[in-house]
Amino acid sequence: EIHRFYSDDNVDTDAKLAFTSQTFLGWEDAFQGRFSQKWQALSSDKNWAKPVLTELMNWGRACWSNRCTHLFGERKDQYHLRRHRLHLQVKIWYESPRTQVLVNRTNFPDRESILHCNNEGIARWLDQQHADRDSMRNRASQTTGQLTMDQFMGTTVTRRHQNLIFQGSLQEARRANLPDIEHTTGSDGDHSHGGTPPSEEPPD
Repeated sequence: EIHRFYSDDNVDTDAKLAFTSQTFLGWEDAFQGRFSQKWQALSSDKNWAKPVLTELMNWGRACWSNRCTHLFGERKDQYHLRRHRLHLQVKIWYESPRTQVLVNRTNFPDRESILHCNNEGIARWLDQQHADRDSMRNRASQTTGQLTMDQFMGTTVTRRHQNLIFQGSLQEARRANLPDIEHTTGSDGDHSHGGTPPSEEPPD
């Protein structure tokens, strides 16, 4: 935290002055190589900018990694958390009322075949359903003087209400936490039919 940085007696005064000056200039500029000249006081090397930039980049990466670990846990937990959320979204597409989903589910593959895909495969399938649904909604909102099958889904107000419910369900799924008990058998979709972990599963 910044107040600890300024109160730390082990931090040189010149470093604190440089930090303050850079804060006024903007840290985004620093990551693009535009530094406060006060950083130069910390090094006698004429090429002082390169090591400072390297240190800042390492610090920024460490901050980001710490944030992700704090919010989502270690890398394996991140993988399983994302997978859990994707599975919940698939469930919504398969089980929500037709007035919310809109797309024709007769063309959907067997649900298990989707759940056994790796995370990227599930995400691509979900993206395609969203694109198809958006197309359906656009057609239903057009006023051409002719009734379409999409408009038999209800009035504009009804369709808007159903859409809000559907989008709310998806948002809840995207923010879901991992359940307390994680099953690790092949039935949870973490492995392919052949028993091989998906390619993006993090290493041990």
